[in-house]
Amino acid sequence: MKIVVAGGAGQTGQCAVRDLLRSKNVERVIVADYEATGMDKLRAKLSQDADKVEFRKVDVRNHDESSSVFRGCDVVINAVQYYFNLDVMAIALASGLSYLDFGGLYHTTLQQINQFDHKFKEANLLAIAGMGAQPGITNLMVKYALTSLDKAQSVEILDGWRDLTRTGSPMYFTWSPQTFFDESSLDAIAYENGKYVTKRPFSEPQKVRFPKPVGEIDVYVSLHSELATLPQSFESYGLKNLVWKEGGADFWKIKFLADLGLTSAEKIPVNGVEIAPRAFLLKLLELKNMVKIQEDVLPNDYEITRVIARGFKNGKRRTVIVDAHFPSYKPWRVSCNQYNVGIPGSIAAQMIASNFEKLPKGVLPAERVFDPGEFFRELGKRKIRIGKRLLNN
Repeated sequence: MKIVVAGGAGQTGQCAVRDLLRSKNVERVIVADYEATGMDKLRAKLSQDADKVEFRKVDVRNHDESSSVFRGCDVVINAVQYYFNLDVMAIALASGLSYLDFGGLYHTTLQQINQFDHKFKEANLLAIAGMGAQPGITNLMVKYALTSLDKAQSVEILDGWRDLTRTGSPMYFTWSPQTFFDESSLDAIAYENGKYVTKRPFSEPQKVRFPKPVGEIDVYVSLHSELATLPQSFESYGLKNLVWKEGGADFWKIKFLADLGLTSAEKIPVNGVEIAPRAFLLKLLELKNMVKIQEDVLPNDYEITRVIARGFKNGKRRTVIVDAHFPSYKPWRVSCNQYNVGIPGSIAAQMIASNFEKLPKGVLPAERVFDPGEFFRELGKRKIRIGKRLLNN
């Protein structure tokens, strides 16, 4: 199989690339990226795989140019900023290959489904909207939890992390700060009493005691892609309530910036010039080398995602708890956030390429495509653990 990774030199994309390269079933990996410096650094890391990997500079806003690179592959993994999901989907469709991305932050996910579902079906191709950790693994965790219930009243998806990395820096990002700033400034979406409702971002704090090393964390509602598909996918369970909440030990720093309005993309006048607070903040973070972890630093962070499903089994109340453990991956010197997003993308791409004829077609979320048990076994081989507990109450 031949896989192309758009944005493959980025923080999450490179983890997908490296996992693909260690698979004997993958013959060729194309790293398609706009950043030449990033590709040069990744090329140096992958010198032992030079005969299996190819680097191509690509601007996904140029569909014709990108199609000439994508064509002939089996699947494209889209690790580019989600603002370009529609572009990469159009390129995949024109190139005749299946597609997956790491999420569209709810609104873009709905656009992808509405605009491209019938087109991918007509072309007999599969596109998965959201196949990283959150969304992606989370969607499969909900599916896994619901197999232990006949009916479900509510599902909570709670995500917490703790970073023990020694950096000497007050802040750094291991995934796109743009996406995180969107989560902090756009209205959150929840599903309550069978209806979608909006909430103030980073509101409704809730204390959650996760296993060590994460421990007790405050989590907050924010905009996330799972809400775009899960209520419809599991309508037969009678699901009426669904919420996503996230937080971390240093989460207060982002919340403080958001509360001040510094993550807003709306321009304000400053001494006769209009500037977006976010643009200023991003530039400041970049100048201070906080946009991503520095390469001489060994990441030491840990993330746990918990799904709590409450409902009934054989007429009796039951609570199902599913935990996913995401450690940093020290052999590659990457954080848990980088690893837990790139790895499921690689696994899914390989499953699509090897089982294409048996899989459904169109634009679908992860829960409508993959078997959780099979997927979790592959995650386990890569040091990502999923466990389930049943509580009768």
